[in-house]
Amino acid sequence: MPVQGGSGVAFSSILKVDCTKTSPKRVYRRRQPEKSVLYRALAQHFESFLLRYEQRFEKSFGYLRTIVRDTVYRFLDCGILESGFARARCKACGYEFVVGLSCKARCLCPSCHKKRELIWAHWAGEQLLEDVPHRQVVFSLPKRLKIFFRYDRKLLGELAGCAWRALRLYFQIYFDRDDIVAGAIGFIATAGEMLNFNPHIHVLITDGGFLKDGTFRHMLYWDTDKLEELFRAEVFRLLIEKELIGRDTVNNMLSWKHSGFSADASVRVETIADAVRLGRYMIRSPLVLERLKWDDERAQVTYQARPKRSKGPSGGIARWDVLEFIARVTDHIPETGQQLTRNWGYYANASRAKRRRESGLPNSSNDTQNDQREQDRSDGHRQRRLSWAKMIQKVYEIDPLLCPFCGGEVKILSFIIRHKTIKKILDAMDLPSQKPEPLAHSPPLFRDTTYVPL
Repeated sequence: MPVQGGSGVAFSSILKVDCTKTSPKRVYRRRQPEKSVLYRALAQHFESFLLRYEQRFEKSFGYLRTIVRDTVYRFLDCGILESGFARARCKACGYEFVVGLSCKARCLCPSCHKKRELIWAHWAGEQLLEDVPHRQVVFSLPKRLKIFFRYDRKLLGELAGCAWRALRLYFQIYFDRDDIVAGAIGFIATAGEMLNFNPHIHVLITDGGFLKDGTFRHMLYWDTDKLEELFRAEVFRLLIEKELIGRDTVNNMLSWKHSGFSADASVRVETIADAVRLGRYMIRSPLVLERLKWDDERAQVTYQARPKRSKGPSGGIARWDVLEFIARVTDHIPETGQQLTRNWGYYANASRAKRRRESGLPNSSNDTQNDQREQDRSDGHRQRRLSWAKMIQKVYEIDPLLCPFCGGEVKILSFIIRHKTIKKILDAMDLPSQKPEPLAHSPPLFRDTTYVPL
């Protein structure tokens, strides 16, 4: 795909659309991220947030991570035409439109995170999940231990490993045999209901286990107290090995009436479609834009809890000044290369590749002699190449690469990234600026001081 940016780009055809065409009922329309409260808050106040982070937030949120700054700047360019776009044109009638480039940021950008969610759901439903009942298991920690996972994000992956080891041991105890294995998918989450830091692990697991011959044995009941005990032991072992706590701390916590650990296995689904929907819930973005509002009277960001959580300490309505809102949102940006989803047991890459070999299927579409590493890539990476058009069609039931006027094929012509060329094309298309409008009021940077613009 060519990347064009010189002054010689032909853009006059953009305006040559036959006015006699019948107006289509449904036309792809570019999303407008610049109108959201999240985008406007970051665009106008992120620099102030960076200047005041050390004084106001470092004690509570830890050192400002490099990935936060990089991810926010990428998000501020996501879908904004002034930052670059792709040109698309119908071969038959010449209808043309442009598509903003995406940032591919996890957990911050609602659009790009939604695409990852849909890609995972498509792959899991088509290739990963077996047609057996599944269950959701949620593992959570006491407040006393959460701080370790805030300051060392690598521990989150090891926390997920604690959850899997507890589940694997629980299955062996329940069935009283070592050769049974469940299929499980772990999802690392850090956000609580009101964007507070709450590290926990969601697991989508088969409601039973597989024997070596492929026979599935159903789980008749779940003893969550026993499962919680196994998880607690694994977490204590991890933190002792890392020299983050000592035996005295463990003994003290074991003496509590309520340990603070939790293992909830109350949700069960029967079909693959329901398991996919449950998985999408677990992998969803921490921030829900529909629950976010700008409060004109108080100059605050207002965040509404889900209807099911309207009461209690984690429910109701939270109101933050814009800098605290930014601190809470960016706190859940994962580190570069950090895996938030992991496959275990019967669903592990090695296990699936072994079954593929035993069934006589090639390990890779390119070479039957490829090693295990190539096989691991073949399943996931092909699905991650699902196009932007397919994702739009999946969500909105509109194919943006099908001309709404004549039904012809729409082709991506080029990617425009040079500022001068971008301006010429946008002026020719008479597209308005996408710079966000200012918020109704500029909130104070500190609760007890007057806001002074920089």
